Amino acid sequence: MKKEKLLVPFIAASVLVGASVTTPVFSHSAYAASSVSVYQKDVNSLADYYAPFYKTVEKKLKEIEGIKDDEKALAAYDQLADQIDQFLTKTDKNYAMNHLNSEADQLQGYLYDSLIALYNYIVDLEDYAYGDVSDAEFNKISANFEKEINAYNTQFQQKAKSYKTKRKVTFNANMSYLLDEDIQPSPTAPSTPADSNGTYTVKKGDTLTAVAKKYGMTVAELKKLNNLKTDALKVGQVLKVKSASAPSPAPAPQTSVSAKQQQIVSYAKTLIGKPYKYGGTTPKGFDVSGYTQYVYKNAGSNISIPRTVADQYKSGTDVKQNSLQAGDLVFFKNGKSVSVVGIYLDKQEFIYVSSKGVKTQSLSTAYWKNSYAGAKRIIK
Repeated sequence: MKKEKLLVPFIAASVLVGASVTTPVFSHSAYAASSVSVYQKDVNSLADYYAPFYKTVEKKLKEIEGIKDDEKALAAYDQLADQIDQFLTKTDKNYAMNHLNSEADQLQGYLYDSLIALYNYIVDLEDYAYGDVSDAEFNKISANFEKEINAYNTQFQQKAKSYKTKRKVTFNANMSYLLDEDIQPSPTAPSTPADSNGTYTVKKGDTLTAVAKKYGMTVAELKKLNNLKTDALKVGQVLKVKSASAPSPAPAPQTSVSAKQQQIVSYAKTLIGKPYKYGGTTPKGFDVSGYTQYVYKNAGSNISIPRTVADQYKSGTDVKQNSLQAGDLVFFKNGKSVSVVGIYLDKQEFIYVSSKGVKTQSLSTAYWKNSYAGAKRIIK
């Protein structure tokens, strides 16, 4: 069962799963007379409580990303959901966290609700893996999750900056971590293929015979390469395949590159090596759509594009793969959901944010050919 969403701030709010507790309503005038040290103590105590757990969550998600076996990955997600549940239950009973000043309590609300959002997303992810949620439903769930987390992140950042200025406090290292990193890491960070064979993501209706034929393999070869014991396939399952098949798309014709396009490409390359952080929108850490938005905004052209991958995919003008130009946005699917965006450079090369940071890749590799979803032109 999913946790019920907790209303924030905690003052006069219901606690999760039926255990109702009424916390004291604090006197605003009493807090107005408090010293700076009280405000500083509250906000930094809040950070010291939440930051270690956020770091644990981030570490766990990175570990899950490296798990190749679907059942083991789902088990790890389930374990993470239990950890979140235990942390939230402990928080409900924590006297100090339920007796913060009202402004710090609002900050806590964004952190707390972000964890609830992640918990619910993991439940939906598990339901999807077991076939209880359709592709269309999960696409909507993923898009809503991304928007929800981004909203919490923005609200947390704005409230924290206001608190710091208004109360003239100094944030500690853990508070800086919560501000500079991100409210919540992503459970779906893009990964890079780990082998030279290439991969294929199983879609609804696929069979081993059809996949093998597509890549010029026999069923026996495909099963051996993937250590498969049966012919059964699951939607979303990633199979190793021979990369020699599936012809490369025709190279984009050489066209003149405008000054704006060159600015985008040149600036994008200066950020190679910058780290990945879900929700990140600065060189301190980018997520995939945060990177493309940042490049377009700061490359000298001051072009505004939407924040999320889904919204960026809806913007601009459709471009055929054999007509790509420098600066075009290229999109890729994970299953049926568009989840990765990059910037096209030249000669089948594009730049994007992987789980290991900003890097370049080739559209000619099997992994990217199989997951290619389309392209959009922003600069006309």
